[in-house]
Amino acid sequence: MKRWIVILICLFISGCAGLGDYSINLSGNYSLLRTSSHNITIAPKSKNGEGMWDENVIPAKVVEVGWNKDYIIAKQQAYPNEEYFYWILNVKDEYVEGPFILNDFQKKIKEYDITNLELKLVEDIQ
Repeated sequence: MKRWIVILICLFISGCAGLGDYSINLSGNYSLLRTSSHNITIAPKSKNGEGMWDENVIPAKVVEVGWNKDYIIAKQQAYPNEEYFYWILNVKDEYVEGPFILNDFQKKIKEYDITNLELKLVEDIQ
């Protein structure tokens, strides 16, 4: 009987929504938000209260991200065709550019002299 209770508790806990959700502070007022395995976005923190965010500036699914004090760059896996797009967020000016294909993204990061920024897998930075 105890064995079944332990198994049921483990199944219940692993099936609970929200256990894998998190936020990671990036530059400025921005955070990487994970609200499900397919809904990983970048949004500014809300002025309305802690733990709240405004509308996404980079849509789901963000799979890689890199940042410094001036810029946030991101790689997005678009649904349903699973194409990859790239985004550049100017933190100071609160200006987002994208989506870009890889070639155009590489040109832009050279133009902005941010080639030293490295995209890292979201799973590796949490």
